[in-house]
This record gives sequence, structure tokens and C-alpha cells, in this order.
Amino acid sequence: MSHADQCPSTMNEGPKQRPAKAVLAANGRAINRTVNGSRAWRSAEEFEDTAEFREFVEREFPAGASELLASSRRGFLQVMGASLALAGLATVPGCRRPDHKIVSFSQDAAGDIVVGKPLYFATSMPIPGGGAEGLLAETHEGRPTKLEGNPLHPINQGKSGVMSQALVLGLYDPDRLKYPFYKPAGKEASWDDFASWAGEHFEPYGKNRGKGLALVVDKKTCPTRDAWLKKFQDRYREAKVVHWSAVDARGQAEATASSFGGPMREVLDLAKARVILTLDADPLRDDPGALVNARGLSAGRAPRVVKEKGEHGHPEYEMSRVYAVESGWTLVGGQADHRLALPPSRVALFAVELARFILPKMGVAGAEPLIAALDAAAGSAGQGGGIDRAFLEEAAKDLMSGENRGKAVVLAGRHMPAAVHAACHAINQALGSLGTVVKYHPMTASQAYDSEAGLRELAGLMKDGAISTLVCLEANPCYDAPGDLDFAGLYAKVPATVCLSVAATETAAASTWSLNGCHVLESWGDAEANDGTISPIMPMIAPLFGHVADVAERQLPEEDRPRQPMSDLEFIAFLAGERRPDGYRLVRDAWRDMLKNRHRGHTDEQFESVWRRSLQDGVHTDQPTVAFVSKGVDFAAAATLVRGLTIPPAPGGSDLEIVFTTGHLHDGRFANVGWLQELPDLGTMVCWDNPAVMSPATAVRLGFWGPKENRYTKDKYPRAVLGMFAINGRRITLPVWILPGMADDTVQVKLGYGREVCGLVGDGVGFNAYALRSAGVALWASRCAAEKTDGEYWIASTQNHWSMESRTSIVRAIDLPAYAKYAHEPLTWKDPTYGTETTLNLAERLGELSHTPPNVSIYKNPYAQSPTEPAAGSPFAKGPQWGMTIDLSKCTGCSACTVACQSENNIPVVGKKETAKGREMTWIRVDRYFASMDYGEYGSLKKRGGGTGEGDVVAALNRPEEMLHQPVACVHCENAPCETVCPVNATVHTKDGMNAMAYNRCIGTRYCANNCPYKVRRFNFFDYGVTKFNGGYYGKKAVEGVAGVIPLGDKTGATGSTVHNLINPNLVPPRLREKLDQITRMSKNPDVTVRSRGVMEKCSYCVQRINTARIEITVSDVFKDAKDRGRIPDGFFQVACQQACPSDAITFGDILDDATEYASADGTKRRGSKVHAARNDPRSYALLGYLITRPRTSHMIKVRNPNPNLVPAERKASWDHPFHGAPHDAPGGGHEGHGHASADDTNTRPTTGAGPAAVFEPVKRSEDAGYALSLRVLGVGAHA
Repeated sequence: MSHADQCPSTMNEGPKQRPAKAVLAANGRAINRTVNGSRAWRSAEEFEDTAEFREFVEREFPAGASELLASSRRGFLQVMGASLALAGLATVPGCRRPDHKIVSFSQDAAGDIVVGKPLYFATSMPIPGGGAEGLLAETHEGRPTKLEGNPLHPINQGKSGVMSQALVLGLYDPDRLKYPFYKPAGKEASWDDFASWAGEHFEPYGKNRGKGLALVVDKKTCPTRDAWLKKFQDRYREAKVVHWSAVDARGQAEATASSFGGPMREVLDLAKARVILTLDADPLRDDPGALVNARGLSAGRAPRVVKEKGEHGHPEYEMSRVYAVESGWTLVGGQADHRLALPPSRVALFAVELARFILPKMGVAGAEPLIAALDAAAGSAGQGGGIDRAFLEEAAKDLMSGENRGKAVVLAGRHMPAAVHAACHAINQALGSLGTVVKYHPMTASQAYDSEAGLRELAGLMKDGAISTLVCLEANPCYDAPGDLDFAGLYAKVPATVCLSVAATETAAASTWSLNGCHVLESWGDAEANDGTISPIMPMIAPLFGHVADVAERQLPEEDRPRQPMSDLEFIAFLAGERRPDGYRLVRDAWRDMLKNRHRGHTDEQFESVWRRSLQDGVHTDQPTVAFVSKGVDFAAAATLVRGLTIPPAPGGSDLEIVFTTGHLHDGRFANVGWLQELPDLGTMVCWDNPAVMSPATAVRLGFWGPKENRYTKDKYPRAVLGMFAINGRRITLPVWILPGMADDTVQVKLGYGREVCGLVGDGVGFNAYALRSAGVALWASRCAAEKTDGEYWIASTQNHWSMESRTSIVRAIDLPAYAKYAHEPLTWKDPTYGTETTLNLAERLGELSHTPPNVSIYKNPYAQSPTEPAAGSPFAKGPQWGMTIDLSKCTGCSACTVACQSENNIPVVGKKETAKGREMTWIRVDRYFASMDYGEYGSLKKRGGGTGEGDVVAALNRPEEMLHQPVACVHCENAPCETVCPVNATVHTKDGMNAMAYNRCIGTRYCANNCPYKVRRFNFFDYGVTKFNGGYYGKKAVEGVAGVIPLGDKTGATGSTVHNLINPNLVPPRLREKLDQITRMSKNPDVTVRSRGVMEKCSYCVQRINTARIEITVSDVFKDAKDRGRIPDGFFQVACQQACPSDAITFGDILDDATEYASADGTKRRGSKVHAARNDPRSYALLGYLITRPRTSHMIKVRNPNPNLVPAERKASWDHPFHGAPHDAPGGGHEGHGHASADDTNTRPTTGAGPAAVFEPVKRSEDAGYALSLRVLGVGAHA
């Protein structure tokens, strides 16, 4: 632990000053090692190991933890008395149930509301662009509070993604549209007012068949909505209908239309794949079947025994192998065994060369025209083209291997040209994977629609004055249309515009009529999943901002009652002629017609049974399987596409290639969802922003970054250089952020930021990258000019937060050959110092336990009644004892666990400013590491090419071999360091093994956070959970009126934007701040306390779910035998992160349950809980286990399956000796690094004497004389 003063506000005073930078610069750091000689690091600053970075990580508390920015606070207090302005009260809606009866998910529950007891209902969520997820909504007193995956839906199977987890926050968005607004009158209106206006306005269009009328709808797959769209088009045949998606990708639709005769959607079964090669593709995120793909991929990423005794006497293991060729990091790229970073144009060239290599060798009949076209395309691209030929050929041989026949697949990314997709179709047919690993189902008309071409045609009509009325339904083209269209300007000139939207949008704000629509949790509908499964959408609650009828109005006939807000389905039906459309009846009638068409003679009684069962299950289970395309690829048509392929020259010089991607905000529709804004982005770990991301080498070449700059640690906030980026004459200024592993000469920009009208959370956050897009620029473009400009921009990134400083072997990985050799050879050795016998499994042998004294505590834990394992009869020896295991082989880094935990446990967002200071509140974080063999054994850079100058640093930083993810939450130590230092006993231990918090006892000393080696405790520096986020306060007008006179910091609000606040509202005394509005309060889980300022919090193992399960078991009297009382069967409940995790990486349960017999889903039986089996797996290890904290959460090392022909000799040699730092007298023991320290390892080098190798802390040695004396006594590292 460092010797940082516990009060940073006094860090420059007295004798407790921090060590000088010169001292820190003279001492190296112990670098986290994985295995196989590679080293893991989290950022460029950590990689370079500068003095500023060491000073940064030496702070036990985040920067400014106790400082309230005195100058800003004083300035604010000087004018606080100048105003008595009152913050506006939020609209307080009623909590009403839907008008039609909804069916609960449970067969036993009657659906009656019982206060304090949740009810569960099944529904669905359409995925933007196409596809659907099945959801299970937890409701309390009629209001949905938490969404899970529907276990009966084939897409989810009980799991869920980030988007669906955050859906509930969109429902309770206090900034969403609350009423119709008629812009010409400048006032609020009612739905009856709009209906009256619409009746007159649309009547002429019925007579001229819709000439001059246009409709823009959000692209999604909803059968009933599609049917009513057809009726609309039948009524208004001259009307222009556009299915709009701002991130539409045409490659797959155009390629399948050529290859298979019609536009098709790709349906993957990665569980059947042994070899996967992706070409700038991310099937785990940018795919309507992402949940299925994550589940399938993870099933093959954990090693499984295929033969108990193999060729060398060891068990034989099997797991899939993944190759990724991509321009930037993807979720699947982070899982890849081999990764090649290339610009998008070179990825396209790689696909062409791969097809040229595979197709002739596989002897595919009829492929000659395609092969000739591929040869011509390769020739036009010039020689070489920057392709790693060895990588290509070895990957191709692996794909073509006979044992992988029908089990190998090549996947093209969304933004790849149609010709690349067509080449992949041909390759997959040659590999025999069509119909097994990959299938193709027909697209719906909405999915197959060309969004950009349609909107461009509409813009032309608007420019010519041919459009007199334009209706937008859940679409926002005024924000996300390509910049060259000037759609917002054209939209303003249309005589009449109507926008139906749930959230506030730029299009709604510019419309003649702005109409508040129904959220998906407030409406009836249906959705079609990627595999063809159709599921109903059932409302969980009546529209929050609908008209509340009084007693007299309820007595009126239905047609005379005040109108309620409509969903997009109901609105289309309204335009198509329905006077009072009812979503329930629309869907019900559509399903009746659908079932009658499928089943001749289908009776009404049969339909009622199917309808009710579908509502209860949340999915229509009795439906025919959608047939996949069984015919082969049309090679002649595919050849035509390839002949039209133009591969631009390789980027370089001032010309870059730019890739537009989507992140957590998708196309911008989730910009006002705080959970997603604060969720760190993959790779950069940046939140609340969308910087231009490029490789270190490219940033250095263009002057955006240089080694030793330390922009992350030298200032109060991380700083980025600003740059000007231009494509086809369109320019935008963006901050630049470096990302190791990005392709050189490539820049990646996230879409969905820079919103101007969405709410307190998203307004003014980030930059609108849609402005760069123009004709022909969809999701990728070449010839992007980049130029450094003046100024800096501060950014919030969590990549260096919560560092477990001075610890190594935190995240661990091993190659499959080494794992196969040592997995079932636990090491038993006797410590030469204490004579204690220790047994270590494979994972433990890879860490510090192999060269530290035995884990024997100096005192007996009262619950264990033993210094080691719990004694018989002790509380810890009696079940249930809760524990968790996280499998790093399965974790993809998707962060669904983080959002699920926030939703379940009422965890607030804190904003960009607080996040930049390290004050984010998320209970479970996903640490991201890069791994490289360019590090020496203890932090020094290996000499490559004769030196370790700045060029060598950049080259090493530029090419990490892999990305590793490690979810970390409170590990619930049995010997918890936090418990021993709390002066008020606010953190205590329970008899079932959990480290619990008593919030009402906590006085906020933060000693527990200081003493936690895992850095998993979160402190409420302000009233994040009980005040309105980025809201107003008394005196705001006066304060901001004098903002130019009195220094108020950088004059931005909590989100880093100037739109709603010019100061950080957290600095305002709580009693003067705007309180949490009623609509936001409705989103809270009533089973979890909302914490206030000055309280420490952390993961609770979802204790509320444990208690609920215990009550259910007791009340139901499940166990008759007295000895089983108190036991909870494995799988009876799941904690939030476990339930959400799409890849099944998290397991939770009773660690003592080793004998109970359970039936598995596949019909087999297992003995004992899953978590018990996982903890006894040779891959299981305790994070920082050598500290004797005995954590209840364990991790399982990641196993990689590299191609031996692509592995360097140095790494391959480690397969026979992976145990760096094992005890000298243990098998395989020796000095670190095969018994020798690198000649470059002059800092923090381990020295060995008679005992095990030791690791010392140089900074602590320089500060603490007692520590230095101890080292002299031991003869270890006493001198530099």
C-alpha cells in the first residue's frame, strides 16, 4: 500500500508530502504478467511507466477526493444569495395499468398486485435495423423496474444485452416528450387536437392517392407494423415511404441478392464452428443475433476434454480457434487467438486474396468466373498491399483442414463492400459451412430497403418542393442524415411536418406537430427475431404521459373518450384509415390472419389458446421453422460483384481511412440514457465522448501524440489534442485518442454523439460525426485528411482507474498446449522456510503463490475458527456459503454485467466530470488489458532493432498481441481488510460468507476503500442518487449571469457540456439542488436502498435476491427434511450480472454444495453446484490470493488456442515451461524468466537467496526505512 496522505487536500503540507517525481522516476514498477512471457498493461502511460504515472497511481484516493475546487466553490457561494429562482417541478405522472388484460409469466400467479412482491411479464424489444430480443419484465406495483432475457425465447435463453438492460431508463426518461406540441401556435395541445387537424389535413391525400405525402419510419422487423404499412401504401400509392436507419449497411443485402437470388440475413451457429475468421466483423455486437453468437462462441472457447489420455499421456483438449482481421478492436477481436490490424481497404484486399487462395485448392465446381474476377481485383490493387502473407496462408490452411470440414467459417463486417460478402459466401460454400455454421434466411422488405438511397431521393423531392407533408415515426433524420443532404434545412421548408417520438429529438423540435409516442414497454406490438421467431410486445404499464380520464369521461363510449398517445403501429393504422386504432386489436387480428394462413381450418378456440399461451410465454412457440437457403452460391453473379470492386490505394501520408462505428448509444437514440453514456467504450475505456481513435504510430506521425506526454496524468482531467478531419470537403473538429492495436493510417469515430435536443444527460455531449458523411460515405471512407489544430479537449477515461498497484499476475492467460500438459498436474511442495506443505493447481502455479510463503493467517477467523480452511462445525463450514467464479475464457468484455448491476442495485450515474476524477459508482467494472511480449520480465522494454528509444516504445505500444478483459467487483473476502479498519463497524461479515454494508452506520471515513487491495469500493462524494442529474438549483440564473466575472472552473455542467449548466451542480449544497423527480423515482428497485452522500457502497452479491429466494423456499416448504432447511438449490435464483451475461462467464451459488444431484438442460445429470465445480477446476485462482484475503469470488484463467505455425519461437518455448517464478525446489522452478533476468531489467528485478524468489516495492523502499531494513535482513533488494 502506498503512503499517500489520506486527505489529498493536505498533500502539499507538512511532513507527509508525496515522494518527489525524481524519486518515483528512479524506481520501476512490477508489471502485471499474464503467462508465456507476455506482460499486460492498461494504457500508454502504464506502458511507458513515467514518473507522472507512478505519482498518479500512488494516490490511494482519486485526485481531488476531498477537494471541492475551492476557487469554484467560493465563487459560487459569493453569488448564491443573489437569486431566489425556483427549479421547475417535473410532471408527476400516475402509475396506471394497461387498458387490456396482460398475462403474467408465471402459470401459478393470477396477475394480482401484491405490495412488496414483484410480478413478471414477458414481452419483446425490436432491435434497431432488424431482429428482436425476448424480455422478462420485473414489475413492482404496476411499474417495470428491471428487464431480463426471456428464458423461453430462442435468442435470449434468459440472457440480455446492454441495450435491453438500459431500456427501462428510456421509459422513465424525465426529458421524454410529454404532450403534443403545435409549433405554429407555440403551445401544448392534446391528441384530440391533432386528430382534428389530421382529419382535415390528410383528406386531400386520400383523393390524390398520396401525392406530396412522405413517410419516414424507423427500420425494424415487426410483422403487424409491416402489414399496416402495406395498407398505408395501398391507400396512398403516390406517397414516398422511407425505411430509415442511419447505420444501414448494404453489403450483406446486395451480396446475398446476387449470391442467392434475394436479400438474406445471416444466421450463425458459432457453437458448431472450430475455426472462425472475421473480416472487420463483430458478430457479438453489430448483429441482430449477437446474444446467440456470444453464447455459441463462448461454448467453444473453454477447453473441453475429448480424450482422457492422449498421445503424450496427457488429456487431449479441444476448443475453437479465432482469427480476426480488423481495422479497430471488436468484441470478437478481443477473443481472437490471432489478430491482424489492417485498414478497411486492406481488409477487403485480404478477403480477395483469401478467396484466391482457398477456392482453387478446394476445387469448387463452377467457381472459375469468380476466381478470374478475384484475380483481376487483386491485380488492380497492386502488389503486396500490406498483407501479411504468412498469416493469410496459415489461416487459410486451418480453415481448409479436413478435420474442420463443415466447421470453419469466414465472416465479413457490415461495412465491407458487397463483393467481399460475396467472396465470403463462396469461401463458406467451399468449406462446407453453409447450412451448418451459417444459414441465410430471407430479409423482410424493411430490412432489405436501401435507407441511404431512399432518404437521398426524398431529399431531392423536398428540394424540388414536391413534398408538402412529411411524417417521421421514431426516426430522427434532422440529426442523423448524411451531412451533405442538409436534411434539417430541407425539413424546415416542408409546409407540414409531423414527428412521433418517445424521446425528445431534433426532428421533433423542428416539426409542425411534435407528438409524444408510446415506449415499447407501454405499447402493443410484435417483433420478428433474426432466426424468424415471432414474439408479442405486451405493455407493462399504461402510457406515463397519457390522458388520465376522470369518472365522467370513463362513462363515455370509447369513441368519445379523450385520445391517448399512440405507438408507431397505431399511428400508421391511424394514417391508413383507422379512426381509433387499438394496438391490442391490431396485433390480435394480424396474428389470427397469420395463423389461419398457416393452418387451414384453424378455429377461434384454437387461436384463443395459442394467443394466450404466446402472451404468457412471450414468444409464439408453435410456428414453422423459417427455411434457410439451401441452394449454392451463384458464382457468375458473385463474379459480377467482384468485377465492380474498386480497392483504393493503401492509405498513408496525409490520407487516412475513416471508419464510422456504433457504440453503446447506437445511432444516437440512447444518448439520454445515463447508464450507457457512462459505460466505458471497448478499447479506449472512454465514456461521455466519441474521440477520433487512431494507432500510436499514426498519432506520432501526424503530431497528435508523442511518448512521455502523459496527457492522462499531468492535468486535473485527461487531455486530448484537437484535430481537423475532412472528407470530400466536409470538415469536423474532433479530439484524438490513441488506442494500441488500431490499424495504422486509420481513424475510427463513434456515431450517436453531439445531440442538440435529447435532454439533460445527452445534450451537447460529444461530437456529431454524421456531419462528415456524404454521398458514397456510409460506414467507411478513404482519403480522409487529418490535421492537428490548436487547443485541447478534456476526456473521461477509466482505463487507469482502480489500479491494483504493485501487484502482478492479476489477469492470467495460457496457451492450450501448455494447459493440456499441466492442467491435471497439481503441484505439492514443501516451503523451505516454514516447512509447510502446499498444493497448487495450474492457475495458482502461474501466480505469486508459487513464490510466496504459505497462506497461513496469524489469527483465527471467528467464522472459520481456523487460520486456513474452515474447521468442521464452524459457520463457514455450514451451507449455504455463497461464492462466484468468473471465466476469463468466456468473458467478451461486452459490459452487460455492469449495466445489469446498475439497474438492479439503483447505482447512479455521476457524469463526465466526476468520472474523470475516478468517482464512477459502478459496482462491477470490466478491466481491460493489452498483452505484449515486448516487455522485459520486470517492466523494461525489450530491445528490438538495437535500441529502446522513443521509436521503439511507439512500435511496441502499437502492436499488442491481444486484449484481455477481467470483470472485478467486491470479492467478499473471508479475511476482509476493509472490516478491520472501519471505526463504526459499517462493513461486517455474514455467516453465509458475504461482506455486507450497513449504510446507516457509515460515516464516510473511507478507510475501507484505502485498505481494499481490489479497489472495488465506491464512495458517494455527493448526493448522486437523490438529486436530479445535471439538474437545476436555487440561484442558477444569477450564478450563470455572472459566470464571466467570477471564476467557475471550465464552465461546464456534470456532463462536460455547457447546454444546461455552467458549473458542476454537485458543488451546490444539496438542500438547494433540484431533487429527484417522480418519474425517475419510478425506475428504482424498491428492494435496494438508495444511498446518499457520505456513504460507502459496493457489490452485495444481490443480497436482496438471496433473501427473496430464501423466503420463497421457506414459504413453499420445498424441503421436508429438517437438515435441508435453509438450503437453496443451485440455479433457484441468479445474481444480476450472472443473469445478464450473454456468454455465461459468471457462475454464482453455494460453494459447499458438492453432492446434490441436479438435472441439466440437455437431460444429463450433474452432482454439486456449478460454482463448486468451477472453483475446483484447474483454471480457478483467487485474485491476489497471496494476501490471504480468501476471496469468495474467484477467476478462471483464459486459455488461448494459437496456431503453432504463427507463434514465435520464444512463446512456443514457454509451452514446456510456463511457470515463471516457481519455487526453486519445485518442479519447473527457477528464476523469473527461465532462470535469467534480462540484461535490460535493471529496475525492480527479483533477487533470490535460499528461499523463494521475492518481489519488492521500490517506492515503498524509498519511503519507509523499516521496510528497507526488512529487505536488508532478508537480503532482498536492499540496494538499487
